[in-house]
Order: sequence, then C-alpha cells, then structure tokens
Amino acid sequence: MNGICYFVGKSMRHALLTLGMIVAAGQGALTYAQSDTITSKVHVIDEVTVSTTGRSRNVISTAPTQLVTQKQLLSQGVTDLSDALRRFSGVNVRDYGGAGGVKTISVRSLGSQHTAVAYDGITITDAQSGQIDLSRFSLDNIRLLSLTIGDNDDVFLPARTVASAALLRLQTEVPDFTEKFYRIKVEVKTGSFGLLNPYLRYDQRLSERVSLSVNGDYMRADNRYPFRLVNGKYVTTEKRNNNFIETYRAEANLIVHTSEKGLLQGKAYYYDSFRQLPGAVVLYNNENHEKETDRNFFVQLHYQTLFGNQWHLQLNGKFNWAYTNYSDEGNQYPGGKLSNYYYQREYYASGTLMYTPTDHWALAYAADYAYNNFNSNTTAGVRPYRNTLLQTLTAKYQDKHWLVTARLLASVYENGAKGGTSSMDARRLSPSVSLSWKPIAGQDFYLRMAYKDIFRVATFSENYFARYSSRDLKPEIARQYNVGVTYGLQQPDSWLSSVNVTADGYYNRVTNKIIAVPFNMFFWTMINLGRVDIWGADVNIDTTVDLGKGHQLLLNGSYTLQSARNMTDPTSLYYKNQIVYTPKNSGSASLAWENPWVNLALHTTMSSARYTVEDHKPSNRLPGYGEWGASLYRSFSFRSFEVVTRLDGINLGNKQYSIVKSYPMPGRSFKFTISVTI
Repeated sequence: MNGICYFVGKSMRHALLTLGMIVAAGQGALTYAQSDTITSKVHVIDEVTVSTTGRSRNVISTAPTQLVTQKQLLSQGVTDLSDALRRFSGVNVRDYGGAGGVKTISVRSLGSQHTAVAYDGITITDAQSGQIDLSRFSLDNIRLLSLTIGDNDDVFLPARTVASAALLRLQTEVPDFTEKFYRIKVEVKTGSFGLLNPYLRYDQRLSERVSLSVNGDYMRADNRYPFRLVNGKYVTTEKRNNNFIETYRAEANLIVHTSEKGLLQGKAYYYDSFRQLPGAVVLYNNENHEKETDRNFFVQLHYQTLFGNQWHLQLNGKFNWAYTNYSDEGNQYPGGKLSNYYYQREYYASGTLMYTPTDHWALAYAADYAYNNFNSNTTAGVRPYRNTLLQTLTAKYQDKHWLVTARLLASVYENGAKGGTSSMDARRLSPSVSLSWKPIAGQDFYLRMAYKDIFRVATFSENYFARYSSRDLKPEIARQYNVGVTYGLQQPDSWLSSVNVTADGYYNRVTNKIIAVPFNMFFWTMINLGRVDIWGADVNIDTTVDLGKGHQLLLNGSYTLQSARNMTDPTSLYYKNQIVYTPKNSGSASLAWENPWVNLALHTTMSSARYTVEDHKPSNRLPGYGEWGASLYRSFSFRSFEVVTRLDGINLGNKQYSIVKSYPMPGRSFKFTISVTI
C-alpha cells in the first residue's frame, strides 16, 4: 500500500503543479463521451442518459432518479442548492439559516454520510465528517442537478460513485462555441441581510481540440435577520448576531479532445470561506464568539477513450486538500480562547473498463483506490490514515420491455494511526440489482424494483475526536428495497404537452446506525443505534400545459411519507420512536407561468413536526412549517448581449420556523439577480 500511495501522491503532485496556477473555473466540460445504451456507439453527451430528456429519465430509470436542468431551476424559482434539494422527494435538508450557512442532506433518513456527491463525475469526499457542506457550491454554474436513490443504471461509472446509498450529481455548464470562439458571462446578486454575490465566467476555444473555461465568484452576507424570541407570555423581536459570512470560490477547466474517440479533462478548484457561527438561541444570552474558516483545494483529471466499437476505458485521478479552523472565546477556555485546526488530504485514482458485446448487453469492471490522512489538535496526538480499495463488477441487459442492472461492490478499508490506536479494518461484499418492465409497447409506463446492500464505515470525526467520538463505533449496514410505478406522456401538439409521474414505496433496514445529534453548529454527539427501520413513499409529478402563443404553465410537485423508527431494544423507553430530525410528512410544489412578458413562478415547501432527541417529550418537539415564495424573471437580447433579470421573494409569508432546534431560519427576504452574457 505504501508503494501505491507514493505513486499516486507523486502523480497528483505533478498534476497540482500543472493545474494549480489556473485560478477560477467552470465545468470541465464538454461532458463525458459516454457509451450509448449498449449500441456500441459513442457520442459526446450528458452524463445522465442518451437521447432522452431530463424528465423522461425520471420515468425510465430502474431506481428512483430525480433531476432538474438549469432551465427548470429558473422556472421553479429555485434560489440556491439547498432550496433545489428541498424540492426533491425523500430528502431532508439540515439548514442552520442564512446565506452560506452550513447545509447538508439526508436521503430517506439514511444520514448525510450515505449520500455521495459527484462534481462533474468525480466524487467529493470529506474523510473528517463524511458529509458534504452543499453551501460550498453555487447554482450559477450548474446545468444539471440529479439525485439517484439506490443503484444506478449507468454502467460506465467509477466504483466510488456507486458505493453509497444515494448519489447526488452536480454537472456544470458546457462551453458553447457554435457562434464564436469565446464567451463571457457576468452576474450579480444582491438582496436582504447584506447579500452581495458577483460571478464571472470566461470560456475560450484555444484550438479545434482544446478549450479553456474559468469562473469565480465572491459572496458576503451579514445575515442579521430578525426573529421572534418567546419567553413564556413575553415575545420579543431579536436579531441574529455573529452570523457574517464571506466566501471566495474559483474553478478552471481544460478540455482536450485527444482524438475523435478520446477526451481529456482537467479541473482545478479552490474555495475559501470565513463565517461566524451564531450559536443556538438561548434566553438572556445573545452573545456568541464562535468562528470557522474553511479552505479546500483539489485538482482532478479525467480521460476517456474507445477501442474499436466494443471496449470503453476511463481513468480518473484526484488530489484533495482541506483545512478547517474552529475558534471560540470565553472564560471556560485556558487563556480565554479555543482554537482547533483540522487538516485532511486525499490521493485518489480510478479505472473503469466497459465491454459491449451485443446491442443488449454491457459489462463493466471498475477499481478505485484512495489514501486519506488527517491531523488535528483535537485528537490527542493521533494522526489517522485510511487506505480504501473499491471494486465493482456490473452487468446490464436491455431490450424493448426490460432493463436490468446487477452490480457487486467489494469494499476494503485498512485503517492506521500514527501516535495512537487506530479504528478497526473493514471489508464487505455489497450486491445490488434493479429492473424496470415496460408492459405496454408504445407507452411510457414502467414497473420497477430495486435492492441495494451498502456499507459505511465511521468517519475520522466519529472515531478520533477527543470529544463526542469513539473508536468502538460499529460500521453501518443499510439494506434498501424499492418498488415503484412510473408514467410519462409526451404530446407536443396537445394542450397537455407532457405529464411525468413517479411513485415509489421503500423499506430501508439499517443496523448499527450512527446518529449525529448536534451539540452546536460544529460539534456533534455520536451514538450507535442497533437497528432502524425506515418505511416510506415518494411521489413526484411534473406537467406542462401549453396555453398557446408563447404561454405555458409548468407544474411540479413532490411528497414524502416517512416512518424511521428506532427498533433496537423493545425494553427501551425510545423503542419505535421516530429518529431525530425526521418528519413524517414533507413536500413541495411550484407553478410557473411562462409568457412573452415577465415569467412568474410560485413555490412552497412544507414539513411536519420533528423531534430533536430520542426522548419524545413535548419540549423536544420541533413544530412543522410551510413557507412560500415567488419569482419574476425575464430573458431578452440587447444587441450582442443576452440578459436575464430575476427578482425572488423568499418566505413571503414571513413564517418563523427552524430546521435545526434553536437556529431560526430567516423570515421574509428578497434577492435581485442580473446576468449578462457576451
């Protein structure tokens, strides 16, 4: 392993030196040259599917898949990435409030560590916490957002991409050089509570085979929004203090077509943020001095080619570096101040080979290796590291009526630690299978079933933090079962031009589930539950109504019913209690009217009550909420400029609610955006 680690590390350092001077960037992207569905042909296409729209992919997939395009993000009035994910069924977003505040997701109550996040095809990781803060990413550069729950129909994927219970894909904009060899986009957002967010993107075609894309943005906000504080019969209006945030983000992408069948992409990414942590709302104490600084830099390389008409190869490599500093002031600390630092590094390499012997069959093998290490002044001198080897064997069969995918994942985790005791090694074989059946020819009506066995080891934070962690935390094993029915209707010449409906019932059984209960915005208490049973149903619908002469109505809705119960010990007081921060009912809806003048979108999100701890006393109950907003937007051309203007009203009913206890969300706010493309 040491030899492999040295080789990977050396290779990635060379990539770092080559790409690290490119500051600011966009999607590496001409997307991926991806295999047509077992037809032995290659096209430069979206990573998601071939010759199908985003909405129809929701219908034909063997596993629940939800996706929205850049245009749909606009028409649904989506304001940021966490808002987009709240519109998905089966998703719980944990949000501490305010622009840029920490935002993580849990899919079907499995926990955020069970959701992989892939950025332009390569997975983002956080070995420290295992959860990705989605506030790091901006929708300005996103062209497609998709969530797959369970197994994935795509065969040609790295092993780590499918080694989680759910996969969230962020695919960034593709440079368009059909009219000229360069493109410039300038955008500015401003709004309530001191928000300022300028964005700049530049695309350049360097030659027939080489192009460069760079982008960057800056965001700052005071986040001093008002909220009501209830103390018995007394109600006062307070303002959120110590909630300032400032972030810098930059990317660069180099895209090289090495041949007619080969594609090489390089990406460099840098993120730097400083934020004050407002702390929980406590009576008679509105002071808080917690602060957090985050820096993240990575470079990644992707190469893909085709041998003959049947063999497909892709290679990926990545180096990732991350730094976090948490500080606080108070008399409880020696010298009156606490300062904790955390460093993590990752070296990652992946290879995938796919063989398509016939029009109906595709076979693939993928092997991924990653080396992670971590050091902090909170781990009592212990410096943990981990070697991870993931391998998959996948087979896919497709004809006019059936689509079947079977996959076997082999996971090997070898743990070590310098200066102390390491956690235990782990290994497991994880099978999965999914299928869809089209019983009626000529109709987009499908029945689908899926099963996935998945394995998650504890993160470095869960194992090694001097406080709130344990070496003895057992790995989680999650078994996912899904049955569903989907229907799609496309009739462009009718007033009802499209209807897409999906309905899925599911059962997840998690043993040795690791539960994270927030102590504050940075520290968590980790506990093991022996068994959690999760039953639920997800329903999604989107409809397009053509009113004629440039007028359309776009309706989108989602609903989730969920029961996630602690089934560990029948003698426990908490037996069969709903697990923390899991609502039984949640949903969203949006209605857009597109017209020749000014487009209008109305949207709402809702959630029922949740409990903040295992004890279901009334004082631990977090009330449900429903909030709504509206967007006005217009696109037009002015000389050689393409201009988009947008006005968003968020939480227009000024509803006060919390997603995390004692962290009130903002009330009514507004955001104005203007974008100019040259």
